[in-house]
Amino acid sequence: AVGMLMIPAMAKRGYNVGYAAAATATAGGIGIIIPPSIPMVIYGVSGQQSISKMFMAGIIPGILIAVGLSVMHFFLCRNLKTEGLDWSLKTFIHSLRDGFWSILAPVIILGGIYWGVFTPTEAAEVGVLWTLFVGLFVYRKLTWKNISSALIRTSAFAGSATILVGVSMAFSRLLTLYHIPQTVGAFLGSISTDPTITLLLIAFFIFLCGFVADTLAMVVVLAPVFLPITNALGIHPIQLGVLFVVCCETGFLTPPFGANLFITMKITDVKLEEVALKAFPYLCTIWLLIILIAACPQLVMFLPNLLM
Repeated sequence: AVGMLMIPAMAKRGYNVGYAAAATATAGGIGIIIPPSIPMVIYGVSGQQSISKMFMAGIIPGILIAVGLSVMHFFLCRNLKTEGLDWSLKTFIHSLRDGFWSILAPVIILGGIYWGVFTPTEAAEVGVLWTLFVGLFVYRKLTWKNISSALIRTSAFAGSATILVGVSMAFSRLLTLYHIPQTVGAFLGSISTDPTITLLLIAFFIFLCGFVADTLAMVVVLAPVFLPITNALGIHPIQLGVLFVVCCETGFLTPPFGANLFITMKITDVKLEEVALKAFPYLCTIWLLIILIAACPQLVMFLPNLLM
């Protein structure tokens, strides 16, 4: 949703299309860290932890990652000359008025999900119906030819995405059947008794799994395996949970699964290799923050301890 708006806007103002796709794909991963977060809910249920505390614990790491990615973007684009924008209040009000009906779409979709009016799946249907209404009867720029073309593109995209998710779920099932997570967990636990080193080893293993496995599948399969190891070392389960979710974010940026890379590639028709390469500096930034989270538990536990 955001990529289809932001990537063309960035390209129009002078950004490389592959870079715009990579930046959007990377920023999209922050959504699972800043609450509400479905992976945090799944971790809370799997690890029998407070979901409210998980949500509170994700706020500071999420903000740090957003700031880190912004700094990296500023560094990468420091010499790029882009088309200027008119930031005057008059232009803002004019744009807000022209786009009022379009702006209501994310308000309705996200508001409905967060207030419990409908599920994310139902929100997609509501979004389509709202878009049809606005495009056909308000702006009157949507034609039946456009609708037919959109249906064809959507069918191709949904089909290929379903194949990716299906293969990922099958791989996760294979890991479970052969008890690979338990074997790896015991091995990682035997390497070091230092909490920071252990967390980094776990983070690296989750990172490797992110190449081929779906986020929710990893949480369900791996969280119960690593919790006994970290509990024995005095690591708070909430810290492990936040680290787990942040590591899952890297899975959105690592091919061949790389869901966010795949989506932005489809939006822009840029090769997967180009998007992945341009996303690599952002991936390194996230890893620096993963190290920080592993070494400084107070970054994670400050808000839960303060407010709950």
